[in-house]
Amino acid sequence: MKYKRYTLSELATIKYGKNQKKVISFNGKIPIYGTGGFMGYATEFLYDKPSVLIGRKGTIGKVKYVDHPFWTVDTLFYTIVNTDIVIPKYLYYTMSLIDLNNYNEGTTIPSLRTETLNRLEFDIPSLEEQEIILSCLNPLDEKIKLNDAINNNLTA
Repeated sequence: MKYKRYTLSELATIKYGKNQKKVISFNGKIPIYGTGGFMGYATEFLYDKPSVLIGRKGTIGKVKYVDHPFWTVDTLFYTIVNTDIVIPKYLYYTMSLIDLNNYNEGTTIPSLRTETLNRLEFDIPSLEEQEIILSCLNPLDEKIKLNDAINNNLTA
């Protein structure tokens, strides 16, 4: 398999989340995410395409993949993925392999800066090879989701 090296800035545009106070609602349908995970629902989305979410402040060690409309708060980055080079879920898996805590720039609260993230380098295969890899990984993700649902049901 042949790879080409890209910086994250070539693979995706990192965007800042926004304060959720104006959109949060019990009647909302759009999930709101923060660095700790799901926070509630919004009446509108901040972005509606597949994206990799990256902690900006607080919990910065893990990335999250979303493939539905969402809102992120200001402690969480979202990405606009360059789909000419990388499939969003492939970027998620690739970024999951690194410990972003190693790039912490905070003194009291773990923090990441876009400048630091944009310099990260990743070896990316062709789109066709990414599809082949994802065809193996996606069924495993589905099985994990199913097992989690079974476990949650048994706990309840």
